[in-house]
Amino acid sequence: MNFFSKPLLLIFSTFLAIGTTVFSLCAESWGWYEYGGNSNFAPEAYVQDESYRQLFYSADMFYSNEDMWSDSHDNAHSRRFETSIIADWKGYLKSKISDKELQYYIFSDSSATDLKSITKAISSKDAKSKWSKKYNLSDTTIRQFFLFLKLAKSVEPYCNNDISWNYDSDSAEEPNAMSVEQAKTIESVYQSVKDPFLKNRYWMLTMKSYFYSENRNECVTFFNKTQSALTKDEAYFRGLSYVAGVAYKNKKYETSNFMYALVFDNCPKLRTVATYCFHPQNDSDFNKSLALAKSNTQKSALWALYGYYADEVEAINKIYQLEPANKHLDYLLTRALNIAENSINSNSWEYNYGSEASFKQTELNQKLYNTVIQIAKANNTKSPYLWNIAAGYFEVIRGNNANASNYFSLAEKSIPSTKLAQEQLKLFKTFNDIASVKKMDEKSQTKLMPMLKWLYSLRKEENSVKHLRVNFLNNWSKTYIASLYKKQGNEVFSELFFRKKDFYLNPQRMEKMQKYLEGNNNSDWDIFAQSLYSVSLKDIYEFKAIKLAYNNNIKEAIIQMNKSEDNKDAVLLGNPFNGNIKDCNDCDHSAFQKTKYSKIEFLHKLHELQEIVAKGGDTFTDNLLLGNAFYNMSFYGNARVFYNNKIIDQTAYYIEDTYSAMLDNDKMAEKYYLQALAVAKTDEQKAKATYLLTKIERNAFYSSSAHKPYEIDYISFKGYKTLKEKYSHTKYYQEVINECGYFRNYAD
Repeated sequence: MNFFSKPLLLIFSTFLAIGTTVFSLCAESWGWYEYGGNSNFAPEAYVQDESYRQLFYSADMFYSNEDMWSDSHDNAHSRRFETSIIADWKGYLKSKISDKELQYYIFSDSSATDLKSITKAISSKDAKSKWSKKYNLSDTTIRQFFLFLKLAKSVEPYCNNDISWNYDSDSAEEPNAMSVEQAKTIESVYQSVKDPFLKNRYWMLTMKSYFYSENRNECVTFFNKTQSALTKDEAYFRGLSYVAGVAYKNKKYETSNFMYALVFDNCPKLRTVATYCFHPQNDSDFNKSLALAKSNTQKSALWALYGYYADEVEAINKIYQLEPANKHLDYLLTRALNIAENSINSNSWEYNYGSEASFKQTELNQKLYNTVIQIAKANNTKSPYLWNIAAGYFEVIRGNNANASNYFSLAEKSIPSTKLAQEQLKLFKTFNDIASVKKMDEKSQTKLMPMLKWLYSLRKEENSVKHLRVNFLNNWSKTYIASLYKKQGNEVFSELFFRKKDFYLNPQRMEKMQKYLEGNNNSDWDIFAQSLYSVSLKDIYEFKAIKLAYNNNIKEAIIQMNKSEDNKDAVLLGNPFNGNIKDCNDCDHSAFQKTKYSKIEFLHKLHELQEIVAKGGDTFTDNLLLGNAFYNMSFYGNARVFYNNKIIDQTAYYIEDTYSAMLDNDKMAEKYYLQALAVAKTDEQKAKATYLLTKIERNAFYSSSAHKPYEIDYISFKGYKTLKEKYSHTKYYQEVINECGYFRNYAD
């Protein structure tokens, strides 16, 4: 299989100031991962080397658990080597210049004027200048520091190019390059310097100058003729990264990628850069790079990069065969774990109902499982506890809870003492303990309650542990316990642990829950289970009242609403008895309201109007007000607060199918509008009733399959025809023309 078949993009990674610059041909991101959504494993817990942090598995090119936008790409740039550069110069200068001043002179662009003035004082031997009074410019080390910086700053304009895109040629503009002659002048300074520290600085500066010169190949020539005299320290591998970049430009991919692997292996600060720049064109390139490796360690570094882009399990196996204690194995295992989780674990999230989380044993990569178990048993890696944790995790997935417990016990003996590491292991042990329960009884309740309380407390800010991923296990535990209760026929406790949006649509289930909550259920487990549930007894009473109201049983609705405690006092935002031409919630809410109605007051007024109508009051107004009330109670009206209930839990802008039959239903409004039309005595009254009935006709159309956005979204309603044919002479007709653009288009 060809893992390196993606087209390559040429990217210049330019780093500022004294730091190194890498000319890179870089790769795209592989993989997709939602941070913590399907994951129980935080790689930060056991791989604490910061150089690997951005290489953990991520949906972006690089991982970030802090801020996906600011840290999900390589943003070290000029600051990558700041600490070591300042420390090196501080040692050379024997602290004669403060850290703050070193940072200013080396890394700040605004220091250029001061440097020019200082070096002028040095060359003129001006003992009276302010700089001679501030620094001992006769001191060789101080003098050499400022002279070096003067030369280094002359290179920066060529390093800090903003490369523009030429849309005419569809290519990047060529950056401004240093002349080879100028670079050779810097090399001559390197050749003349005897001090080992300064020679190392000038070597790096020469490499940089040639890299940004008109002929980058001079960078390679200089490296080849000087490398034998170099110590393979940080500076050496910074220089090697330049050479790797030039090799890539020259399409010597096997050489370039081999060199990037050496940088990856030996220079932690460039590990992210080397990863970004490593990209064989195909399998052949990778195999040629392997052939260049002179040791198992070098081969392992290549496989470590291969694992990042291609097959992390294959890479783990290859490296383990070469060097069981190789340092890169841990980071690859974290990627393998997180990638596996993304396949095994799943979340089905529903707003305010929680996530129905589950895992599939069949999705566990058998090759990965075998590899992890084999390595864990061998106990010969750099971090045996990590492999034991991974093995235990997979055994939980496979249902081998006793084996999982053994692996976690082995890991516990040697894991790091950090809080994150300890809590991560506890999380896995909790996962295993919950998964081992097959029946919910008193014994299981006693066993699970302490660990569940701990687990659910981690969602609280004051108890949270940085980087610890608790969301999936939190959701899965509730889903799993609910499923056990459901199998045992205990619908109440199944609902307490995991809410189902249609639970209360079944009257029998609703009565069971109401009876349970009304009972004296005060055991520790009862109290705990109820604490997880977002619906209270008053919400059930309110829900019953709302359902009764929609079914036009207002008298019983009042009885139930009165039981709902403070829920009944929620105030409707608009006047529910108004029937306007336009449906505009915001307009109705902001309009002056002489009387404001709470939910219970609204029901009482409805009951009062219905009694008037029932006693033979065939008045147009009373029927119209009742029609308006039922219309405004629906999704289309201004009294959506009426159905704002924790059980129904529908937003103001969208109704799910579960409750659409109740909340989108205008049948009762239609009933009273028809009655109003039947008793109407004037054309004005008839016109109004006809139009209000047409709004119901319109709503039905938009909710039907006949409505096809951008195809069939405008029809001539029957009510519009009647209004135009019979009532065009009325004042109300003109009001409709003025306010309703839809009708105006029809009437015109």
